[in-house]
Amino acid sequence: MILSVMGAEMTSQSDGASTQSRQRRNREDTLNEWVAQWLNEYSARPWEASAEELGAIEGGSGKHPDLIVRQTGRIPVIAEFEFGRPAVADATSRIGVKMKGQGLRVYEVLAVGYNEMCRTDGKDRFFKRLNDNEDILTVQIVSRTNGDNGHFKVWPSKPLSATSEDLVAYIEYLQVPQEFIEKLTGHLAWSVNSAGIHLYDNIRMSAATCDETLASLRKSTGSTHVERGVNGRNGKSACPKKCDHDAHAVRTACAIWMVAIDLQNNLARFSGILGKRKLKSTYRLMGDSISGELIAEHVLEQWRLIAEVNYLPVVELAIETLQACQQLEEPVTSVLQTLHELCREVKVAQSGHVYNFAGELWQRLVPDREERAAHYTKPHIAELLATLGADRFSGRSARAIGALNIMDAACGTGTLLGAGERAIRRKYYMAGGKKRDIHSVRMENHIYAMDVNGIAGAMTAKRLTDIDLERDYTKSQIAVITHPAGSLILLDPAVTGVSEVLGYKSVEPTTGAGGDRGVFHVENNSIDWALMNPPYSRPRRGRKQETTQLKPLRAAAKKAGYEMSHGVAGLATDFGDLSNIRLRPGGVFAHVLPLTAARSGSWKKWRAQIEKDFDDIVVVFANQGMSADTNLGEILVVATKRRGRRRTARGRKELLCVNLDLNVSTLAQGYAIAREIVKIDDGEPSGQLSVGSWVRIDQTVPGNPWTGVGNIDPEIAVLADRLVLGDIWDSQTATNHRAAVPIVRLDSVVRVGPTHHLIGHPHGGERIGAFEWSPLAALVFSPTHQSLWAADGEVQTRIVTAPTHGGVFVDEELARRIIQQRSQWFIKRGMRWTSQATTMAHTSALVHGGSAWTALLDGETASMQAVALFHNSVFGGILRNAYAAIQQLGRAMLHISAIGGLSCPEFNAETPAAAKAREIAADTFDELSNLDLMPFAACIEDTNRHQIDITVAEMLGLDPSDDQVQAMLDHYRFLFARQPNVHGGQQRYLKALKRYRAKTGQI
Repeated sequence: MILSVMGAEMTSQSDGASTQSRQRRNREDTLNEWVAQWLNEYSARPWEASAEELGAIEGGSGKHPDLIVRQTGRIPVIAEFEFGRPAVADATSRIGVKMKGQGLRVYEVLAVGYNEMCRTDGKDRFFKRLNDNEDILTVQIVSRTNGDNGHFKVWPSKPLSATSEDLVAYIEYLQVPQEFIEKLTGHLAWSVNSAGIHLYDNIRMSAATCDETLASLRKSTGSTHVERGVNGRNGKSACPKKCDHDAHAVRTACAIWMVAIDLQNNLARFSGILGKRKLKSTYRLMGDSISGELIAEHVLEQWRLIAEVNYLPVVELAIETLQACQQLEEPVTSVLQTLHELCREVKVAQSGHVYNFAGELWQRLVPDREERAAHYTKPHIAELLATLGADRFSGRSARAIGALNIMDAACGTGTLLGAGERAIRRKYYMAGGKKRDIHSVRMENHIYAMDVNGIAGAMTAKRLTDIDLERDYTKSQIAVITHPAGSLILLDPAVTGVSEVLGYKSVEPTTGAGGDRGVFHVENNSIDWALMNPPYSRPRRGRKQETTQLKPLRAAAKKAGYEMSHGVAGLATDFGDLSNIRLRPGGVFAHVLPLTAARSGSWKKWRAQIEKDFDDIVVVFANQGMSADTNLGEILVVATKRRGRRRTARGRKELLCVNLDLNVSTLAQGYAIAREIVKIDDGEPSGQLSVGSWVRIDQTVPGNPWTGVGNIDPEIAVLADRLVLGDIWDSQTATNHRAAVPIVRLDSVVRVGPTHHLIGHPHGGERIGAFEWSPLAALVFSPTHQSLWAADGEVQTRIVTAPTHGGVFVDEELARRIIQQRSQWFIKRGMRWTSQATTMAHTSALVHGGSAWTALLDGETASMQAVALFHNSVFGGILRNAYAAIQQLGRAMLHISAIGGLSCPEFNAETPAAAKAREIAADTFDELSNLDLMPFAACIEDTNRHQIDITVAEMLGLDPSDDQVQAMLDHYRFLFARQPNVHGGQQRYLKALKRYRAKTGQI
């Protein structure tokens, strides 16, 4: 009887749980149906969403997907939902399945969670939440890894909050199968390269027309030979006999033809205007041809037809280059056939609306981008920057969003503009916009793209056209500017139109607002969003700087109060001024820039101008390159132009500095990280993201280095800022220690000596300065004059360091002056944390310094001993890494003008604390300076450096025997060593960090 009762109770409980589960499941099903309905009716996308669809999976048994989103010509997207958390388990079960009628497997699935507050919503209330863009969802993305081995990746590790706008964005990104795209683009580049080699070989065999054809292709593609005498001081440079410029010109022409064929086929399918004009696809041309092949003459006819409508920036170069090769009938036909087949593969990928295939081809096929200073913004970084910028237009009406003027004055392949335009379209439709032709309206009136490179114009136009192929545009404002200064002619505020734009042969040039024949207009204060990755590395191997005649333009900008431009910092500062001049109040500045912009002294005026003219400044640093193959540390800067009066120079300015410590690798990740940054609480001083950290810094001195940039731990950025003020902040105990010796500028303690340009030049190098220097080992005599010319991480492992070079004077008068400025104390200008051990060094005899080491003069011995110990301690390393320019990860560079401004305790002060510090330094210096030190990046395991840290702590008034002080030093060594710019991604230092975590139990 008891068993029967117990069984009944258990059955009752089971039935109750089962009923609750069914109710929960039914509720989820209802919400899924409503989400599908909302996507169909309110998202303004031409897709079809269905919920709980049976039989959708090929060969499928098991439960049906919660949501499927289909769109003609694109990959279907699966999303799985549940209450309280993203449905990761259900999403994982969908990886690798095939949808009925669709050949590609599912590579990524969206896992979504409903907020519990939605459980009791009626339909009207739920739809209102979606239309109001409330944070009622959480998301994670489940994707396959390592091919077909059944391993899956969930990103991010913790769910992200999301709105209906985010849901729409993630669906768009998942229509692009990232794994498939990466394989396809590599295959496309290899195939186009092979086609180019085939055509190049045939051109060379046609002796009668070879030179003329190659010359025409070089001119059209910008692959010109470097002639003698164009490289300034080293004017003997010229192209080597076996340079690749001819072959490169042919490869580039093939890539341009492929882009034009892809456009032709898309327009033949979607364009209303060109459909009426009987535009034929390459499929149709082959069917109509007697031979069944693509004939150049027939293809050219179709391209000219496209040019009559517009689309000119895409097809003009294609027409020009194909005409140059037209006489090579058989090889050109073969290449066109190959490109036609490649375009079929692109069509299968069904992702041109999001992914920039043209830009990817340019990245992979152009071998001398470094020489041309022409780099490609990585697509996921473009999404991150575009999402950050577009968020600042939230809350505006659909009409206002649709009329936003967006400008990229160095547009390259159009990756950034494409990302920006997609973001604007999302904002437009979420604000209730109804125009289906919004993209063609924007193409004709609101998108301003400029470059000095004709190929860039073609790639950008194709990128923007792909966003909406069903809407024809009959004009555009995409210009290849032939003025010697390129788009930087707009640095002069008096210039509102550029008359020298790319000539369109027999067709009128595109005109901008204002309607002047042949004039491209960009009025002052007319742009809402300046989005660009300006050039900031300089062309090499004698290539001309594409933009010249800048001096009078910079002067005009400066006269009008715009002072970012700085010749030493490079062209990126000029583009900063250009954007500022053309942006209207309330407009958004969004640039990809070198990390030196946040730190270097040469960028001080640029930073000061940003701080003065812009509000809501966000600076994002990522532990990866943001532009293809620059190998530079880079940042994203987003800011809103001030309305009304400019900020006075004395006011404080707050910056939000975000540091990402994990690589961004997909478009969806770029978007998701941007959305996390947007949601950072205004009232918090620092915090963590799923992929990094953030800290707010106050700029009290305009143009000071942005110390919060590049440090992935807010603690270390706070410590650096407080150290400058004389405070040693212990973040673990929330205790502040006032340094016994005030912190001042280094030039308050010692004088900075002469630069290497005065000291001399290496043997065989350009003749500058007083001496010619040779490595000591290379000299057969013992030189009278010796120098620390080179930075040698193998031998310079102690604070006491020996000279590396000896020299003979070449300028006797200058040599006499330089000899008077020899020293025994030196600071290293370019510190490589991963290979070099000492930032300051002492020599046993007077020597000269050099390009790697700069002399410090007139310092009293005991003070200089203290200074040297401080800068070789973890405190000195933290300050150096926070304030020095970062050009490449793993390196902190001090420009000559910045050395004197480096922070340093006032060890030469006439105070008891300073005297005690000097006494401690004098007592310990001989022992400490002869310790062998490991590279600075290994500081957490270098017990010799630990001794220096303890001594410096005592010099600053701390008790080194205090357990808390020792724990603080240990903690800051760890934080310093884990900064991306310190370990440089090198495994030996990353492993040391891992060992430290295991030893201390840190996560």
